[in-house]
Parts: sequence; C-alpha cells; structure tokens
Amino acid sequence: MSNHGGGPGGRRAGPAARLLAVPLRWLGIGAGVAGLAASGLFGGLDQVEKPEVPTVEVGRTVDAGPWNVAVTGSRAVDELPTLHLGDGKRWLAVLATIRNTDAESRAGFGDTIRLPGVAGLDDERPDQVLLVRDASRPTYLNPGLLEELAFLWEQDDRDPPPSRIRVEVWGTTRRLDTIGDRWEWLDPECRAVVEVPVRDRRIG
Repeated sequence: MSNHGGGPGGRRAGPAARLLAVPLRWLGIGAGVAGLAASGLFGGLDQVEKPEVPTVEVGRTVDAGPWNVAVTGSRAVDELPTLHLGDGKRWLAVLATIRNTDAESRAGFGDTIRLPGVAGLDDERPDQVLLVRDASRPTYLNPGLLEELAFLWEQDDRDPPPSRIRVEVWGTTRRLDTIGDRWEWLDPECRAVVEVPVRDRRIG
C-alpha cells in the first residue's frame, strides 16, 4: 500500500508540515528576530548613551590606546627649522608627551591630538608632527619610550593667536577585527579634552 496518500501514514501537507520540518535552532533565531523587532517598536532598543568625555588638566596622562598621552602646553610661533611656513601663516603648536604602550613600534600617533573649532586652521588634525629633542619628523614610535612631540598647525596670522584652545585626545580600542579575524586597534574616539593656554612666542 502506498504511503503517498492522505491517510494517517501519509505525508503531512500545508504550512504546519513545513514548520515542523524547520530545524529547532532556526525557530530560535526567528523568535529572537521577532523579539528584536517588537522591542524596537516599543523603545526597548534605545541606544545606550556614551559617557561624557572628561575634561582633564594640563599634564594629566590619558589612556589613548595604544598611546599614553599627556598634553603639556601650546605655543604660537613663527618659522621653525626644517619646515616651510606659508605666507600670512604662523605655527600653532600643541606639546605632548607620548608613550607607545604596544609591544611593537607603531605609526598613527598623529591622530591622537585634534583641535576642533579653532579659527584659522584647515583641518582639526595636525599638519606636521616633530620630535622636540631634534626637530625631526618621526615615522613611528618605539614601544615603552617616552617622547615629547610638537603637533603643528598652520594658522592664519591676520588675527592674534587664541589665548586658550580646546585640545582633544583621541584613542582606539584593541579588539578582534571580525573581518580580518585578528586583533587590531580600532574604533577611534575622543578620550579626553584639555583646555590649554596658548603662549605667544612669535618674534615679530
């Protein structure tokens, strides 16, 4: 006798049969998606607010992985050795000590200091970064060594330099890169703000 009929021993038909044929783990995924959708509709997935970025005093060390950064001062200066300055410009410098906390030499330290909202700048990121000890332009910093750096911006010189600037210290987080399946420093974010007085060291 054939088992392909519609009797008790026959094949189940219709949506119920198809549902029973789905693996149980699929049902769990579907229930989870439905729950997320419902939660989103009723406000259950409100974004978690990030903690407010702290304001720290000049000289305080900030964990800006893979760097420890301490902003130590700011200067407005004229010509600097080894650097060309455009007409009608001055250098606005932020001084900071930086230590590479990683196990290997790293570049990317130029992204740790930013000046948002300062008049007369083309970009909030620095135009140049120099080692204070010899005015050279480093390409990387070695692990464990404390270096003093000058982060430099060309600023329009038609107006007097600001008396104070708001300096942002940016860092990243070491986590597994799900695409490359390896540990990387990712997710750049502002870690601290420093209100820094600017000393006018121009000769003219």
